Amino acid sequence: MFPMVTNVEDWDAAMRVVERCREHLRERGVAFNEDTKFGVMLSVPAACLTAEEFVEHGVDFLVVGTNDLTQYTHAADRELASAEHYYRPASKAMKKLITMVLDAAKVRNVPVTICGLAVGNPANTVQYLQLGLRSFSVSPQNLLNVKKALLEAET
Repeated sequence: MFPMVTNVEDWDAAMRVVERCREHLRERGVAFNEDTKFGVMLSVPAACLTAEEFVEHGVDFLVVGTNDLTQYTHAADRELASAEHYYRPASKAMKKLITMVLDAAKVRNVPVTICGLAVGNPANTVQYLQLGLRSFSVSPQNLLNVKKALLEAET
C-alpha cells in the first residue's frame, strides 16, 4: 500500500518503480510473487475526490485513512486541544468523501478498507457500516467493543 498518494500521477509513478523492481528481479532470476496486490491509502481529500481515477488505473484496493483525512478535511490537528471540536471523523464532509470512494470502487469491485483512530470508536464504525463499508482495521484494544457495536447495528 502506498501512503499519502494525492493523485493518479503519484500512483502511476509508484507502479513504474514497482515494475522496474520486478524487471530487475526477473533479470536476476529471483523468485517473487507476481500477484502481489498494490493499493493506496486515501489520506487527503484530493485523493478521495478522484478515487475513480485510481480504480481506472488498476489499483487492487483502497484504504481510507481517517486520521490524516479528517485533519486535512477539517483543517484541524487532532493533537491540538483548541481544534478538537473541529476534528470530526464521522462528519457530513467525511461521509461524503467516503461515499465517493465507495461508489468509485464499486464500478470494478475494488475492495475498500477504513482505518485510523476513528474506527476504534464504535459509534463512528457503525456509521461507516451504514455507508456501506465492510472492512475495518481496528486496533486490538478496541476490537471487542467495535465488534459488539457492529453486531448490534441494523444494516
